[in-house]
Amino acid sequence: MSSTLSSILPQPRSHKKSSPASGMLRPLFLLPVIILSGLLIWFLYQNPPRILLTEEQRFVKFTEEVFRSEMSSNTLNLHYTVSDPSAYSIDGDRITIGNASLSARKNGYTAAENYYNMLQSFDRSKLSAKRRLTYDAFSRYLETELSAAELLLYDEPLSPTLGIQAQLPVLLAEYRFRTKGDIEDYLCLLSQVPDYFKSILSYEQEKSRAGLFMNEECALEVIRQCRDFIAEGDDNYLSTIFNEKIDAVKNLTVDEKTAYKTRNQSLLNGYVIPAYQELISGIASMEDSGVNEYGLYYLPKGQEYYRYLIKNMVGDDRTVEEIEEEIKNQMVDDFTAIQQIMKTYYSGGQGGNPDSVQNTAARTIQTDSSVTALSTDDPVTMLNDLRQKITDDFPLLPSVSCQVKYVHPSLQQYLSPAFYLTSPIDDYARNVIYINPSGSYNSLELYTTLAHEGYPGHLYQSVFFASTEPDLLRYLLDIGGYTEGWATYVEMYAYSLWEEDPVAAQLGQKNRSFTLGLASLLDIGIHYRGYSPEQVTAFLEKLGFGSDTADSLYQSILQAPANYLQYYVGYLNFSRLRTSMQQKLRDRFSLKEFHRLILEAGPLPFSLLEGQMAELPDI
Repeated sequence: MSSTLSSILPQPRSHKKSSPASGMLRPLFLLPVIILSGLLIWFLYQNPPRILLTEEQRFVKFTEEVFRSEMSSNTLNLHYTVSDPSAYSIDGDRITIGNASLSARKNGYTAAENYYNMLQSFDRSKLSAKRRLTYDAFSRYLETELSAAELLLYDEPLSPTLGIQAQLPVLLAEYRFRTKGDIEDYLCLLSQVPDYFKSILSYEQEKSRAGLFMNEECALEVIRQCRDFIAEGDDNYLSTIFNEKIDAVKNLTVDEKTAYKTRNQSLLNGYVIPAYQELISGIASMEDSGVNEYGLYYLPKGQEYYRYLIKNMVGDDRTVEEIEEEIKNQMVDDFTAIQQIMKTYYSGGQGGNPDSVQNTAARTIQTDSSVTALSTDDPVTMLNDLRQKITDDFPLLPSVSCQVKYVHPSLQQYLSPAFYLTSPIDDYARNVIYINPSGSYNSLELYTTLAHEGYPGHLYQSVFFASTEPDLLRYLLDIGGYTEGWATYVEMYAYSLWEEDPVAAQLGQKNRSFTLGLASLLDIGIHYRGYSPEQVTAFLEKLGFGSDTADSLYQSILQAPANYLQYYVGYLNFSRLRTSMQQKLRDRFSLKEFHRLILEAGPLPFSLLEGQMAELPDI
């Protein structure tokens, strides 16, 4: 749970393909930090200088100051969000990686209250449509955060796949050296990792005392992940990548490069690796202190926290019951379609009885996996193919580049199958997509994954939104249900672009939707209704899944509540909004124009997005 804007800023903004789909790995909004500057902003807006400004001008100055304040609070986030801080009047001299302690989180809530009070001082009716949307998005964000003031200890910053300890190495590895100052800042950040991890351990100790510590299996996975990361010693991933990046910097002498490499190795050995070792020891000392082996349902305020997660992460204001019903209905539609495809194309083409309900789901996955094995497929070629094919249904983008990289072996077991690492908002022409080789993609899976991460997914949506020059504050108000939901929505669309085997593509799309729906339904079941591992296993066995699959899925959902919902419920929201607009406009409906309006609106809670679309008399 984020406690201030800093916790959700474009964390070295990334979109990750976690078990559900893919995603953006963002700058880390790792870190709840103490925002003392919020008090200063409040004072200035209660005592403005004697300069006559319009309400619009006052509001713009306010939002820009919030952006500068938040960016100054964390150097890692700042570096990944903007390439030239001085262009935004941001002072980047104070190098800090942040503070994740409970006291810092409490101070974050004080800052959020100050921001909210400041926001109320503006007359919304005097703002332009663009600024009213920013006002509404900020107001809704702050209200959601403040509603969870009693749930501070329910957040979990550590987990095997999505935890800070797993993401931090990638964010450090991708830290761009644009200037010598960037190199110095990076080295300074390495020296702060021990203190930052100490603040995390302090928070985890508070959780342990409150009976809210992670279960033992999760703790052991975090420990294993940390041990694997530091196992290579001097040949650590961060050492190898740093040396490669230093060699690529053109304005350094040979002696300077050697000196930087030596300093980096010294900091890794003296600060980063010991910090991970201390984290291991700290988690090990508490590993058996967790009193709950099951979902959030079994914690005192677990259901309340889960409702908060849906509102905060997914951006959906509906009740859990309403969301659950929508998931079930879509799963029935998808399963019916799967049966029909199996009957038509996998029963000799003559019809006949389809497979039983108990076995169809499991056989569908096997059929989907039999698509042409990945051999000579080139991700760059696939990305170019996608970019060309989407032009009929999606607006054009500015010219940008995209580099495809592969996750380092030391991180493959724990990182998502794929993720997109977003570029700074003032330098969005260069983009990076990571593929995890351990994912063992076939051709169709790789193609749709690249659609999710690239075109028209995360890369596309990020670049498009940045090209509209939104209010800077909007970059801090990301909604996972919008970003991951959009990427899942276009991933489903991309199946229709696969020309090698249209039938396999149809089956793959329905299977993908059904299995994501199944995981989302179980997410609600585990965390909101209290499903036990035995209940999940029994349920999945009726669909033809084995006990190993059931256990793996249960643990994945247990470690990341509401994560699947960002992808699937977000996708369903976009699909429902598209259907609504089609029914309203009929033959006047334009899919390209619909997509343009969604992308221009940018990351929003779905209630605000639906309101935006409802105000449009035509498309």
